[in-house]
Amino acid sequence: MTLRPPEKFVDAIYRLTILGSAVFFILFAIAKAAKAAITGDELGTYFSYISSNIPALFNFGSSANNHVLNTLLAKFFTLWGGNGELVLRLPNLLAYVVYLLFSFLILDRFIKNKAVVVCGYLLLNLNPYVLDFFSLCRGYGLSLGFLMPTLFFFLLFLEKTAEGKQGGARHLQISLVAASLAVVSYFGLLNVYLSLVVCAFVFLIIINIHGRRRLPLEEPPQNKPKKKIFFWPAIILAAVLFNLLVSFQDFALVQNLFEPVAVRMTGLDDEDRQNIHVSRVDIQNQEEELSQKQGLWQLEKPAYFTAVRFRCRPEVLSKIQKVEISIGQKIFSTEATDIQKSKSDPAKKEAVFTSPDPASLNRSRFPIFKPVINWKGDGLYLKVLFIRMLFIAGIAALASAFILVVGRLLRRQKLLPAEQFRPLAWTTLALGLFIGYPFYVLRRSGEFYYGGKSGLIPDTVYSLIRKSFYGNTYTGGQDTAVFVLVCLFVLCSVIMFIVHYRKKSGVRALPGTALLAILALSVVSTMVQRALFGTAYLSGRTAVFFVPLFMLLLIFLIYDLGRLKKNIEIIATGLMLILTILSVSHFCLTANTTKTMEWKVDADTKSMLADLEDLKNRDAALPARIRLGVKAGFNASVRYYIQRKKWSWLEVRIAPPYQGNDYYYLGDNFDLRQLAASPMILVKRYPFSGTILLRPKPE
Repeated sequence: MTLRPPEKFVDAIYRLTILGSAVFFILFAIAKAAKAAITGDELGTYFSYISSNIPALFNFGSSANNHVLNTLLAKFFTLWGGNGELVLRLPNLLAYVVYLLFSFLILDRFIKNKAVVVCGYLLLNLNPYVLDFFSLCRGYGLSLGFLMPTLFFFLLFLEKTAEGKQGGARHLQISLVAASLAVVSYFGLLNVYLSLVVCAFVFLIIINIHGRRRLPLEEPPQNKPKKKIFFWPAIILAAVLFNLLVSFQDFALVQNLFEPVAVRMTGLDDEDRQNIHVSRVDIQNQEEELSQKQGLWQLEKPAYFTAVRFRCRPEVLSKIQKVEISIGQKIFSTEATDIQKSKSDPAKKEAVFTSPDPASLNRSRFPIFKPVINWKGDGLYLKVLFIRMLFIAGIAALASAFILVVGRLLRRQKLLPAEQFRPLAWTTLALGLFIGYPFYVLRRSGEFYYGGKSGLIPDTVYSLIRKSFYGNTYTGGQDTAVFVLVCLFVLCSVIMFIVHYRKKSGVRALPGTALLAILALSVVSTMVQRALFGTAYLSGRTAVFFVPLFMLLLIFLIYDLGRLKKNIEIIATGLMLILTILSVSHFCLTANTTKTMEWKVDADTKSMLADLEDLKNRDAALPARIRLGVKAGFNASVRYYIQRKKWSWLEVRIAPPYQGNDYYYLGDNFDLRQLAASPMILVKRYPFSGTILLRPKPE
């Protein structure tokens, strides 16, 4: 007779362990969100979208940095909570609560072995690389948060449908809605969404072909809620509004609505023309140089101008007699007396002259185009916009017609009744209405560039293995060893599926089989995208969703192995325990609340500024206003903290040049030999990011 602890005691320990783990992980994520230095990509989101006007939230043409749902939520939270790191990262922290809740629900619902549930729950949360994304203002953590309810309700759908129970359609609908939110959080999750649709479609057809008696997937008529007649009109209206807002930010849409701009200057000889630089100025005050041919400066492609800017030596500027700016058919002249006013400081080596405000066609009434000086007119723009909306509506109508035809054919062939086809088709159409145009804009702008070009295994699999080690090296060849184990686990999952199929016990292994199919189809989807559109292989952060997917597959594989025989169950549980102990050890060695692996170079900016403040307070010889020279990549983060802390004593400048500043903050690839002409003292080297803080030697 063996002594066993009381059932209630075991259950209490089980729940306390899960609850305690969840509280620990949440507190850890909050601490990291509050303390970790803000990263370059977060600042790209903040300065380009969150701190800008509302229409800027729908700009996809300039960068793939706009993770839509994350940007919208972060904007909402900053309106009432300020622009601190914790507020910006709050959407991802809330997503982590969802991730923790539904990862537990998945394990607790479909796994009966409490030891496997506890170990599995820890394994899903002990990867330091994955945890980083729940403490950042990016869409990756938000998408992982929605991934877990997606999988939970999808597995419920499979279970209820396989057993012929009611409610399958409702669970499938919820799963696809959650998956849609994951896609809107980060577009890379479209691979998972498409995998779910394919899996559900094939699964339902197999069920129907087998001719088993199944109850309808919808609720019986007496319990069925009344149709919401305003649901689809509201979705369509929201989609139209969304696409309009995206169109308003699509400058490529209106590139033919800008009049050509040409510049001619009198009083210069050929040598002078070679020494003057004429540039187009854009909305961000960035400059693009115009080409010069036979005394005429112009841009060879259609583009908008907010001004024309000239840069040259003062002696060249003094020779200019007149500047003529042609915008379309109109010519605007600036006389020499106005040009000479730009020489405010004769000692400067470069004189700068910017075209005056009157040198412009009629300004647009739309705020985004109001600064443009070569605008053809709002009436023409509205016509182009109307045509674009008709085009989008036409594509949506064709897609709807195609869905109706396919649905009718499937019903006639008795493969898929309407109540099974409807959640798959119309949810996918609704998602397409929202992401289709942004995808087109990003594709046209060449923004799907991040990733690798070597292959799926080196770029996707190995990048995730290396990142998961978080910079730690435990033994030689550890990446290869883990890769072999990954391949072995996937092979075992395939064998397990074959075993259950032969025993006709496929329903028993349905969660593991579904996870294997979703993982495999997601991989195939990325390869198809690569073949069709030439996109890069997912790598690092863009592929991070594969980590929890694989981990869930591993957990269910070990659980299914344990159910084969009692002796195997002991071995399988022991294997889970070993993996958990190794993960806990790795977490203890790598966990921190101040740094992130993906944006390693930004990890010490906050610490550097704290050190600089301490130096200012201790060194009375420092000037009242300290000038800090930084590499261009650090400019945004330093500027963000100066704005937040309202430091009037610190001025940030771009370096090079390496003269005239009190301190310099430079990257790890900086060659100290560049400073030979102006020797520097190393103040501090930051080991994690490899950055250095320098100051000039006293004269």
